[in-house]
Amino acid sequence: MNHVLELRYRRLLRAYPKGYRAEHGEELIGTLMEAARPGDRRPSLRETLHLLAGGFTVRVRATRASGVPPWTDGLHLGALIVAVVTFAQLPVLPYVIFPVWTALGVVLMVALVRGWMRVAAPLAAVAAVATSWPIILGFHTPVLDLGPMYGDFAPVAPYWVVAAASAVLAVRRAGAGRASGKARWWGATMPVRSPRWLLVPLAGWALQLMQVPMHEPIWVVSRAGVEVAALLLVLAATLAARDGRWALAAAAYLLPGLVYLAENLLATSVRGFLYWSVLTVLVVASLVAARRVHAKA
Repeated sequence: MNHVLELRYRRLLRAYPKGYRAEHGEELIGTLMEAARPGDRRPSLRETLHLLAGGFTVRVRATRASGVPPWTDGLHLGALIVAVVTFAQLPVLPYVIFPVWTALGVVLMVALVRGWMRVAAPLAAVAAVATSWPIILGFHTPVLDLGPMYGDFAPVAPYWVVAAASAVLAVRRAGAGRASGKARWWGATMPVRSPRWLLVPLAGWALQLMQVPMHEPIWVVSRAGVEVAALLLVLAATLAARDGRWALAAAAYLLPGLVYLAENLLATSVRGFLYWSVLTVLVVASLVAARRVHAKA
């Protein structure tokens, strides 16, 4: 009987990172088996939820960047998310309309992933100014015709969010190597992120190549569902890890959307208001939770 329970508990422990299982797996199994009632053939719902919640908490804490304050980690993550989502929606394929702009976006996203904020900051600034040219100087001939230009605030808001966050993070010291003069000026000022983030723009461009109609209701609803699920995970991660970095990243992601809502307030439908209200409530709840857990720490 205990052998059956142990096998079931070991399957549940797969929710934990491999290194954590190797170090604490036997201890967790022993504790839960001691708590199991005699005659039990399977873990109770309470035990299952306890294991899954513990695994989620451990995984969330393992994703935190070490050696940097939480606010910089959250700002970096937010800038990266906004950048990859924005460039994923840029019309690139099936015809390469803006080759230089696409190359700039790729370099910018790689720099953000690698933590090279002194490379990302000027590129993000160029992108923000170039897209905002009609707003800044009117419809005059631009100095650099790199890519799309907009006369509204909503389309350029993501570029300015990335530029502002990158500028703040670029002035951080790169560490002991930078202070001693051994690190290059473009060395990382932030920890390296997973290269899997670059799959987001690749997926968006692949959908463009297949000419998928992204404005169809099914895709719009699917994106809304993904966003709500992601923000629910942000709230859960904030509470589980007692850390506000994910809440800050979510706020950075939401900010361009709120600019869009403000600019199109009169044309927004009831469903649109409901959509933005749900996202805003989840982000605000995460920020409040982050503030409260920080105050209790």
